Amino acid sequence: MCDIQPEQKNALISAQNHGTLLLMVAWSLASLLVIAAITRAVARCRSERLRRLPWIDDVIIFVAFCCAIGSTVINTIAVTLGFGMARCLLSDDAVEMIELMLFISTILFVVTVSITKTGALVFLYRLAETVKQRAIVIVMGTLVLLWIIGITVGMVFQCELPMPWNIWNGTCIPLIPFWMTLIIVDAALDTAIFILCTYSVWRLDESYLQRTLGTLLLSPMLILVAASIVRVIYLEPAFDRDADPTLKSIPYVITTQGQTTLAVFIVCILCLKQWPYSRPLKPTSRHSRRWSGTTIDATLYESYNSYKSSSPMVKGPLPSTQSSMLATKSSMGSLKNNALSDKPAPRRSPIPPPRPPPPPESQRPDLSLFYKRTSIRRPPVGYVVR
Repeated sequence: MCDIQPEQKNALISAQNHGTLLLMVAWSLASLLVIAAITRAVARCRSERLRRLPWIDDVIIFVAFCCAIGSTVINTIAVTLGFGMARCLLSDDAVEMIELMLFISTILFVVTVSITKTGALVFLYRLAETVKQRAIVIVMGTLVLLWIIGITVGMVFQCELPMPWNIWNGTCIPLIPFWMTLIIVDAALDTAIFILCTYSVWRLDESYLQRTLGTLLLSPMLILVAASIVRVIYLEPAFDRDADPTLKSIPYVITTQGQTTLAVFIVCILCLKQWPYSRPLKPTSRHSRRWSGTTIDATLYESYNSYKSSSPMVKGPLPSTQSSMLATKSSMGSLKNNALSDKPAPRRSPIPPPRPPPPPESQRPDLSLFYKRTSIRRPPVGYVVR
C-alpha cells in the first residue's frame, strides 16, 4: 500500500499525498484575508466616522489577523514535514513534529475564534439600548469565557504531560467526545451571537433597506455554524489512530483553516459597518418617562437652562435681530415637527384634572394700594369761603 507508483512520484496530489490541497486552500484564504485587512485599513483612514471608533477594534482585528496568518504558516510547515501523506511513508520523528505543529495551529485557531467572538460581543454591547440588552451581552461574554477556559484546560491535559500534543501515539483522554462537545458548544455560541446581532440591527431606527443590508452582512456567521458541523463530520478520521490520521485529517484541517479566516472576515465587517454606536440607555419602565408640553422632544428631566444655553445669541440692530430670531424659530419648529412625526403622541385623559381650591384670605396679597378711593378733605381752620 505504501509503494509509490512511478507516475505519481512527481505528482503534487496523489492517492497517498493530499498535503498540497491544504496548501492551496490555506494560502488562497490568506490572500483574501490580506485583501480584507487592507480594505478595512483604507476605510479606517478615509472615513471620518471610522476614525472616531475606539482603538479596541484595531487591536481585535490585528491580533486575529496575525493568529490566522500564523496558523497558515504553521500548517505549511506541517505539510513540509509530511502532513497529508500516508502514515507508512513517515518516520516516528516526523509524525511527532507534525503533531506539535498541529497542536500549535489548534492553539492559534482557538485564539482567533475567541478574539472574533469578543469583537462580536463588543459590537453587540455598542448597539444595546437598554440595561437588559447589555446584561444579555454580558451573560454571552461569560459563556464565551467559560468556553475558552474549558478548551484551554482540555488542550493542556488532553494527553500525558509533558507532551500534550502527542495525540496519535501518546496516552490521551477520549479525544473524539471531548472535541465534539467543544465544537457543538462553539456552534451554539455562534448561533446565539448571530441571533442577537440580527435582533439588535432590526431594532435600530434605520430604513428597511439598511436593516436588510446589515442582516446580509451578518449572514457569514451562519457559515461558521456550517463549518462547525463539517468539522464534527470529519472529526473521527482526524483522531482515529487506526485510520491513517496523517492522511485522513486533511479535510478537518482545511475546514478549520476556513473557519479561522471567515471569523476574521466577520470581525472586519462588524467594525467596518457604520452603525450609530453611541446611544443613550432607554428606560425599560413605562413610569420612568415624563411627558409634558416642554420635554416631549427633549432628554428626560432636561432643564430650561439647557435650551437657553444651547440657543445662539444674536447681537445687532433690532430689525435684523427680530428677523434672525423668527428664522431660527421657524427652522427649530420644522425640525421639531420632523422629529415628533416619528414619535407617538402621549395619551391625554378626556377628563380634566380638578381645579385646586382658592387660597385663604391670610395667604392672599394686599391689593389695597391698587384700589381707587374717594375722600373729602376738611378745609383748614381759618379758611374763609367767599
